[in-house]
Amino acid sequence: METRTRLKWVARAAALVAASALAQNASALYVGMYAIGDFVPSSSGGCGGGDRTSWPGMAQAWWDHMGVHGHYQGPAGNQYKYINGNMNISRFCDTSYDADCRDHQSSSPSGLDWMDAAIIATHGSDSGDHWAGTMRYPNASIPDSCDLDGGGSSQEMKVGDSWIMFQHVSSCFSADDDNLPGIRNAMEDTSTSTTRRAHLWTGFHGLMWISSSFNGDYRDVAHDGHSIPVANAWVQNLHRPNQFDCAWYDPFNWFGTCQDQCPVAYAISNTTGNALTRLTTERYNFVYSDPPDNTAWAWMAYGGCDPSGETTWNP
Repeated sequence: METRTRLKWVARAAALVAASALAQNASALYVGMYAIGDFVPSSSGGCGGGDRTSWPGMAQAWWDHMGVHGHYQGPAGNQYKYINGNMNISRFCDTSYDADCRDHQSSSPSGLDWMDAAIIATHGSDSGDHWAGTMRYPNASIPDSCDLDGGGSSQEMKVGDSWIMFQHVSSCFSADDDNLPGIRNAMEDTSTSTTRRAHLWTGFHGLMWISSSFNGDYRDVAHDGHSIPVANAWVQNLHRPNQFDCAWYDPFNWFGTCQDQCPVAYAISNTTGNALTRLTTERYNFVYSDPPDNTAWAWMAYGGCDPSGETTWNP
């Protein structure tokens, strides 16, 4: 069993520490990717969903470039890359599977909270007031467990209680405007005594697009997130206004995708000012101590962004 022994950022009395002090604590992150491109029909025991073969490549473009920047990708450099296989809720911090959310305590450390930074790539739906990510298979011990529910009103997905700080979700509806107040609940596990919390959640308002032509955008998120805030890197690189993409992607709007792609970044803390500071300064190589609370939140997105599947951005 692999053991986490490297230096972690030590919690400070103040919510934020001086940049000069914090920079000395920067270290390589554990980075993981969890992507599904080959979905399994329900008639074959899977969770359904249309195949999107280029999706894992988009996530891996980010994951690969995090490795270029010296972050740890597991023994032999490829252990923390999970594509298709038996992808189910046990890989993630889901209280319906484990009330204590111990997704980091695996003899083969494949759980989401083993990572410091990770990306999930899978179909997503707007489940009323929260995101529901489609798994490849239901968990063998929990029938009908095909959705990873998180954010909004959902109390199932809880990340950050162990290690993860940067949680990227390449999935439709993973950060809808009406779900923002509740995403903070997915960034803290209140069923344990830990005071650890996730720092940043990134996703999309409405539908997002899937194509190997977007690999470079995800690579740029990893690259730019070392020189500008990770929130900026996500929102700026993944924003796609329709006037630039309709001509080649869906020129007659046959698929209803001839609208914007609307990336969103979201941070938490004990005050809105503190959350905003974290949102606008934290990088992969410049990481604050864990948020002291999740009672306040701040978001970053393009005002007026108008995606398919959702109304114009209006939090």
